[in-house]
Amino acid sequence: MMKRIPFFFVLLLTLALQPRTAGAEPAKAPAPAAAAQPAERNLQTDMAKGKSLFVRKEYAEARRIFEEIVINSGGNPKAKSLHAARLWLAKTLFMQQDAKGAAEQLELLLKNPAASGLEPATIYEAHFDLAACRLMLGQKLPAALDYLNVGVSAAPAGMEKVRETALGNARLIACTMLGADEITALERVAKTPDLQAFFLNERMQKYLRENNTGAFKSSMPLTETLLRSPSVSPLYRQLLLSLQQQQKALAKGTMKERRIGILLPLEFTVYSRSSALPAGNRVFAGLHNRLLKQQINQPELLINTATASTSGREKNPAEKLIASHRPTLLIGPLFSAEAVEAARAAKSAKIPLVTPTATDSRITDNNPWCFQLNPTHEERGRIAARELLKTSKPEAVAAIAEKSPYLEEMAKGFLDEIKLAGTKKVVYGALAADTDSAAAATAIGGMRGKTFDALYLPMDKPAVIDRTLSLLESSRTGYKRLLGSGIWEEKPVLTRFKGRIPNGITFFSDYHTEYDGAKTAEIASSQQLLWNTPLSAYFWYGYDTLDYLLNLLALKPVGGARELAQALRSAPLFRAHYSSYEFGGGNVNRSMNVLRHENNATRKIR
Repeated sequence: MMKRIPFFFVLLLTLALQPRTAGAEPAKAPAPAAAAQPAERNLQTDMAKGKSLFVRKEYAEARRIFEEIVINSGGNPKAKSLHAARLWLAKTLFMQQDAKGAAEQLELLLKNPAASGLEPATIYEAHFDLAACRLMLGQKLPAALDYLNVGVSAAPAGMEKVRETALGNARLIACTMLGADEITALERVAKTPDLQAFFLNERMQKYLRENNTGAFKSSMPLTETLLRSPSVSPLYRQLLLSLQQQQKALAKGTMKERRIGILLPLEFTVYSRSSALPAGNRVFAGLHNRLLKQQINQPELLINTATASTSGREKNPAEKLIASHRPTLLIGPLFSAEAVEAARAAKSAKIPLVTPTATDSRITDNNPWCFQLNPTHEERGRIAARELLKTSKPEAVAAIAEKSPYLEEMAKGFLDEIKLAGTKKVVYGALAADTDSAAAATAIGGMRGKTFDALYLPMDKPAVIDRTLSLLESSRTGYKRLLGSGIWEEKPVLTRFKGRIPNGITFFSDYHTEYDGAKTAEIASSQQLLWNTPLSAYFWYGYDTLDYLLNLLALKPVGGARELAQALRSAPLFRAHYSSYEFGGGNVNRSMNVLRHENNATRKIR
C-alpha cells in the first residue's frame, strides 16, 4: 500500500524544484508589450468579476467566467491566470454540489506543482479545498488527513487562518465522523504532543462509548508515554491524567454514563478569506470543550455523545439519531426550520430537546418536551418590559419596531406585558429604511410632542435607527428611559448614536461579549488553548448550553425523560459564562443579559 506523504513535504519539494534559470528552454521572441498588457488586464478584470459573482452566490455565471479564463489561458501550464481560474472554478463547482468536478479541477492543478510554477499559497489553499471535496464525496478519513496535513504545515504568510481552520476541521471530523481505528491514522500524522494527546483522547472516548474496554486498557501505555513528554501543555496533561482516572473507575466498576444526542449543521466548505467559520462548527467546538472540561473534572461520568448532521441531505436526522442512540436528551438544532422538525420527533419519542439558538415559537408551542435557551422574539420583548417594571410603574409607554416579523414580535411582547401590568397609555409604530416621510410621520403620529416614561426600540439596521431618532427629534417626542433590542449591543452602533442618546440606553443581549472578571478570562483563555478556535458568540452558545445541562444533572439524580423535562422547567436561575438561563415553569428561557450603555461605557446589570 502506498505510504501517505505529509503535505509539508509537498511544499518543501515544490520550493526545491523551482527552476533556477530561464535558460533551460529555447529563447523565444517576447510578445510586444502593447499587445500583452490589454489581454492581461482583461483576464484580471474577468477574475475580479468572477470572484464578485461567487461572493454574491451567483455560481452559474461565475462558473462560466472561470471556464472561459481556463480556455483563454492558451493551455500554458505556468500561466498564473490558469492557476487562479482552476482554483476558483473548483470552488464554484463545490458550491454547486459538484464535488467530483471540483476535485478533478484541483487534482489537475496539483498534478505537477513544481513544473507548473504553482505558488506555495495556491498549493496550500488547493489542498484545503480538496479536503472539503473528499469529505462531500464521503471520503472522511482522507479528508481529515488532508486537513490535518494542512494544519500542521507551515502556513504561507497571510494564510494563518487557513491553517487554524484546517486543524479545527480535522478535529471536528475526528469527533463526529470517525471510528477509533480511523483516529489512529490522525495520531500518526499529528506532529506535536498536544495534538497527539487530543486524538488519543478521542480514540479512548470512542472505546468507552462502544464499551470496548479491552482496547481502552491496551492503549493506556500511550498515555503514560505522552505524560513523560516535557512538551505537553498543562491542559493536555490534565486530560491525559483523566484517562488514568477513567481506567481506575473501570476497574472499580464505578463508571457512570449519560447519553446526549447532538443535532448540528456541521459544514466543511471551501476556503475563502472573507468567510467566517460556519456557525454549527463553532457551536460544536464550544460543546466539545465543555465535554473535555467535564472529563477532566469528573472522569467517572462518561458523557456518551452521538452526533447527526442537520445539513438537510437526509430526512429528519433527529428521528434517525433517536432510533439508533436513544439519548437522554437532544441538543440542537441551531436554526428554526430544522428545530421545528426535530421538535416533532422529540415530542413523538418523549425525549427532551434543548435548542441553543433557535427562536421560532413553533418549537415549543404545545410541546412540553422542547426547550428554547434562546428566548423567542416575543419573549425578548416581555423580558425588556419586566426589566422596566422592576424599577417603575410607567403611565405612558411607546414602542417603535423596525418592519420585520421578528422585531415586530418583540414590540408586541413588550407592549402586551406592559398592558398586563396596568399601563393604560400605550403607543406603537413601525418603520422601514425605505419608509417615505409621509408614512413615517403617520407611523409615529401618536407620539408627536409627547413625553413617555419609556420608549422601546427593537431594531436591526443602523439606517432605521438613524431615521427613528431623527423623527423623534423633529417631532419633539421625549422619553425618560430608552430600551433596545437587536443590534444595539454592538459597540459601533452605540458609538455612532451616542450623541443622540444622551441619557443612555438599556439593552438586552443573548450573550455578553465583555469579560466579567478574571475567572471568565481564565476560562476563555483555557478553551482557546484546548481547541484552537477563535472565541465567538456561537462558541459560547455551545459551551454554555452543555454547562447549564451538566449543572442541572449534578443538582440531583434525574431518572427518566419525563423527570428530566420537569427538572428543566423548575430549575433555578443559572448564570453561565456568557448567558443566563431560567425557564420559570415554562419551556422558553425567561432570562437575557441586561446591559446599560451610558457615558460611552457599557456595564452588565444582570
